[in-house]
Amino acid sequence: MLRRAALPALALAMAMALSSCAPGGYYNTSQSALDSLLTSQAQLAKRIDAMERKLDATREGIAATRATNDTRLLEISQHLDVLDGKIDDSGARFKNLSMKLDTVKKQIADSTRAAGARDTTGTLDAEAMYQAAYSDIAAGRYNLARESFQTYLRLYPDSDVADNAQYWIGESYYGTGDFANAIVEFQKVIDKYPKGDKVPAAMFKLGLSQARVKQTAESQKTYRALIQKYPKSPEAALAKERLNPKS
Repeated sequence: MLRRAALPALALAMAMALSSCAPGGYYNTSQSALDSLLTSQAQLAKRIDAMERKLDATREGIAATRATNDTRLLEISQHLDVLDGKIDDSGARFKNLSMKLDTVKKQIADSTRAAGARDTTGTLDAEAMYQAAYSDIAAGRYNLARESFQTYLRLYPDSDVADNAQYWIGESYYGTGDFANAIVEFQKVIDKYPKGDKVPAAMFKLGLSQARVKQTAESQKTYRALIQKYPKSPEAALAKERLNPKS
């Protein structure tokens, strides 16, 4: 802006200098040149002003666009935060719904087992009750299976599979890592049902349980008794491996 303001003054000074020392014809020619120069300078100044206005307008447009973009980004961020909150809330609701569904499924399964364990007279059916308990232990529902087998033994203590029921009670404790109670229940199989077909398995699991609670001498004694009494049983072969582990 200072340069544009200085141009007319410079042109005027040149004109005065020329008028004081030049002839009339020369002066006229110089005056015409000066007029042309002033006209060009004025046009150039207008162009510069127009360019500066365009530049200012462009800067304002950029600033406005940037502000608009910042606002949009802020709105998007806020929307994303809201969506995250909704997703978290939906996840919690889904988890609660899943837990409720599992509870309902268990209740239905229990009701089905109870219904299936009764015959048309309304009395408990021994075979159905045993199979329901066995299904529980096969599925890893050890606590539920234990309760079912204990109930079975109270109702049918002299059944053909009473020794099996007692054995699976021991397995239910063994499966949950309660080796002390497993020892007690496996010993009952040996004491109460000495002629039952579950005695070899009970003796082997008794030895394993004893070993897990660091009763090493008792465990080895149980293995030897198993080998001596049931030498041809699969459990006897397993007991020999426990007594003579491969190096």
